[in-house]
Amino acid sequence: MATRTPDTEARISALLERMTLEEKVSLMAGRDFWTLPAIERLGIPSLRVSDGPTGLRSVNSEAATVFPVGVALAATWNETLVAEVGAAIAREAIAHEVDVLLAPAVNIQRTPLGGRNFETYSEDPRLAAEIATAYVAGVQSEGVGTSLKHYAANNQEHERMTGSSDMSERTLREIYLAVYEPVIRRANPWTVMGAYNKVNGVFACENEFLLEQVLKGEWGYDGVVVSDWGATKTTAEAANHGMDLEMPGPARHFGAKLVEAVRNGDVSQAVVDDHARRLLRLIIRCGLLDGNPKSARGELCSARHRACARDAAGQSMVLLKNEGGLLPVSKNVRRVAVIGQPAYMPAIQGGGSSQVSPDRIVSPLEGLKAALGSDVELIFERGLDHEPAPPQIDWRLLSPDETFTQHGLTARYYAKPGCAGPVAHEEIDWHFSKLGFGGKVQTEDDLSFSVEWTGYFRPEQDGDYDFVISHSNEDVELSIGNEILVGQGTPSERELLFMILPLNRREARMRMQAGRTYPIRIRYSQPTERAIRAFNIFNISMRPPAPSRAAAIAAARAADMVLLFVGSGTTDETEGRDRRSMKLSAGQDDFVREVVAANPGTAVIVNTGAPVEMPWAGDVPAILQMWLPGGEGGSALEDLLSGKVSPSGKLPVTFPHHYEDNPTYPFYPGHKSAEYGEGIFVGYRYYDKAGRDVLFPFGHGLTYSRFEISDLQVSVSPSAQDVEVSLNLTNTGAVEAAETVQLYLEDRATREAMPPRQLKAFRKTSLKPGETARLTFVLVREDFAWFDMHAGAWVVSPGKYAVHAGVSSRDLRQAAEFELHS
Repeated sequence: MATRTPDTEARISALLERMTLEEKVSLMAGRDFWTLPAIERLGIPSLRVSDGPTGLRSVNSEAATVFPVGVALAATWNETLVAEVGAAIAREAIAHEVDVLLAPAVNIQRTPLGGRNFETYSEDPRLAAEIATAYVAGVQSEGVGTSLKHYAANNQEHERMTGSSDMSERTLREIYLAVYEPVIRRANPWTVMGAYNKVNGVFACENEFLLEQVLKGEWGYDGVVVSDWGATKTTAEAANHGMDLEMPGPARHFGAKLVEAVRNGDVSQAVVDDHARRLLRLIIRCGLLDGNPKSARGELCSARHRACARDAAGQSMVLLKNEGGLLPVSKNVRRVAVIGQPAYMPAIQGGGSSQVSPDRIVSPLEGLKAALGSDVELIFERGLDHEPAPPQIDWRLLSPDETFTQHGLTARYYAKPGCAGPVAHEEIDWHFSKLGFGGKVQTEDDLSFSVEWTGYFRPEQDGDYDFVISHSNEDVELSIGNEILVGQGTPSERELLFMILPLNRREARMRMQAGRTYPIRIRYSQPTERAIRAFNIFNISMRPPAPSRAAAIAAARAADMVLLFVGSGTTDETEGRDRRSMKLSAGQDDFVREVVAANPGTAVIVNTGAPVEMPWAGDVPAILQMWLPGGEGGSALEDLLSGKVSPSGKLPVTFPHHYEDNPTYPFYPGHKSAEYGEGIFVGYRYYDKAGRDVLFPFGHGLTYSRFEISDLQVSVSPSAQDVEVSLNLTNTGAVEAAETVQLYLEDRATREAMPPRQLKAFRKTSLKPGETARLTFVLVREDFAWFDMHAGAWVVSPGKYAVHAGVSSRDLRQAAEFELHS
């Protein structure tokens, strides 16, 4: 991690002395969507940013390794592994010439309906902070910056652009800021991203309390505060209250308006100098004034990165239930029914700014075939269509030629609209969800281009196929066979992507025959006058005919066991809108019951990025939470279901029985303001305080082995500044496995309302059968502090405490009491 040094600060000061006001201000706004302007006179190059929570999101839709989503990384409870993931994503960023990743997203999962819950880490600030610290350290170890986001209290998509998150200062400090402070102090992310929303009535990107008083003042942050894209609302207020960089560019509120504000005396030269100093510090930290030495470390879609993604996916999956040891699949099983669309087309990531163009997707069905081998007969049936909206067109039904020896279509790019002139670039393309493309043929002076995809489409079922094209201009065409399904005369609807980007949507239907090969052609044309750099958007989706429910039930009945996949679909969890419900879509709950009735030996694999209701949980012997596991998820599932690797994931969020059980139910979503009426009682803190039963508690997760915790001892230092906790962890089972010991603090001294227990430390440890490890944890003074609003300060109450050691918030094996003196 780059730190401030006297030489660096002197270097920055020397540059500032040579810069004009206009040059300083120019650094404070983007040149375009993804880059900062260069100052050629002083040898200051342009800096490039891109999204990156789940992997490098190329602004040109080029392929990268897709890692598990944020909540899945948190479910590993493994900081070392998360740091490795961060370093791998950084190397992929370098390969794409990116200097700063706009990640990680650390907002607390306040409501289970939050649309971006998949992208964030946890309901608990301690767990989220530890995972985020590891991610930031991993990324920045490779010379790539991070952007800790979205600061702050950005916990729902409803009214996210203008709404206010309203709460007490104690709630803000103990829950919503508590995830940021440790990351700032320990990992020093080179940028922090201000959120769209207001906090207690003031927009986050001009919130003096958040930016100046807390972040830069109390925490001593020396990096850059960057606005979320379009979140800057004012000129003088934003500049005076801590906003360093307006994005995207070109400037709307800074730039010429800021220069005028300085000359009018509304913003001081000293304020601008501080902002420019921070931006120069960022440029130096990224190595851009020293020849960019990190450029040699670029690595993209390598075997090493795929192995890392596979390991992370495997360690993230949570075995929620396993009665009778149904999993792993027994070697005596000869016929397995694999049922459910997610086995064939899984949701590997959520939608929005974190969406990565994958280099490949290993489906669970592929993984299972590899895991179970030729001795086991696999019968696959989709069962039902659970997608709330048509998913991306299935690349396996497409081929550039009639042999179908490879998948996808031939893409030919032209430097002009209308697919005219010579072909400027040609490739085989299989991923038809583009968030920015065309850069291979566009130039700085001419953003126009066009592309034509051609090849063949071979449906697997008879019936009606529905096609949907969403695109950022009017000029698209889809033809199959001799029929133009979508063209200039096709009616279109307008829709907003992520609440900010206007799109056109066109639909078509065609009846097709299974096994027949149809020529297919897709065209997209981008005229210069409608070009938007980096956000040419194109997505083609397809809903095939409904599968046979009866065939799935028959397959279940005929099998020795069933692996049943359920999920939220590939389009339902996304930036820009909250989830509509915690219930599974399309009657999946009833379908689970039907399958279990046909074959009681059913294991349910849940492909979601957030909790869902499971009214059938008591009827099935085994449940595995798969999350949104990235491109290597199928291979990771292969490791777990074969028994090669024991599950070790732990829930980073509570799974309630019903949505109505959660503490935000009376308050969410709010209207223009979100009232955080539950206060500090978020997640397990509330369920424990209310004594409410839950489906699966925070921290829960089984293994294929058994573990015991013993000999818990507590030692308070003579100065009462530190408390040492030690214990034994023993693998008493028959297989090697990893268990995560969790320490929860019970505060019996404080008279204010307190959660019964709060997570304060954890450690994941892998042990062989019969092996014992002695684990030691140190709790520091800050672990006992709470925010006293009357004193306006953090305080530690003298008196009695207890520490509980266990393997979930509700499976606490040992406890010890101790006393702290003032």
